[in-house]
Amino acid sequence: MKLNRLLLSSSILALAVAALPCSASTIQLGINGDAQVGSNYVDFGQYPNGAPYTPAPGYGTFEVSLVNSGVFASAGVTTGEFGNIQSLNEGTGAVTLPSAFMTFDTGGSNLQLWATNIPPGAVGPFTLTDTADGAVASFNVDGYIWDTNTGSKVDTFTGTFSATFDGQTVADLFTNLPIDTPFSATFTATVVPVSTPEPVTSLLLGVGLLGVGLVARRKSRS
Repeated sequence: MKLNRLLLSSSILALAVAALPCSASTIQLGINGDAQVGSNYVDFGQYPNGAPYTPAPGYGTFEVSLVNSGVFASAGVTTGEFGNIQSLNEGTGAVTLPSAFMTFDTGGSNLQLWATNIPPGAVGPFTLTDTADGAVASFNVDGYIWDTNTGSKVDTFTGTFSATFDGQTVADLFTNLPIDTPFSATFTATVVPVSTPEPVTSLLLGVGLLGVGLVARRKSRS
């Protein structure tokens, strides 16, 4: 059986809040690595050598293949550098990984990607599809980006792991797991500036504080 590709794609979701400005920026980060895909887990290997594939909560490695302008580039992430990615063997729901899901070795070492949730799929965390190219197995991971320099969250993300197996059906796929394979990954982020209070909100807050001040003043005179 030949594996066509294992694509790991992550989308950083912006929260829609009325008080937020309309401007935002899009970030692209590409990585390459090796993984062992099982029926309910992904163990990452030591890129570019592959094995050993470290079971969760151990780490494998990846190499950065693409960096566009945005939070990753601003933090100093560059193509050719390496990072660590934590293997996953979790049920659906809240994730309790003991450390960051993904980190960078050199540039961007202040950025950590933390996993917080694995949404349910059709079979456990997996969504399985027969396509003209072969069987596709995918699952999602939700989380957030943490900046250790500022001690704050940069944004949330949703990561979609997807494996396409050439010439195989979904039924064939489960009879051949686990499978070792190279993977590529693309992370897309939409970072929205920090919100500022709307004029109406500020006015109501000011009126409320003024009222509290007047009540306190009356009590002090009585």
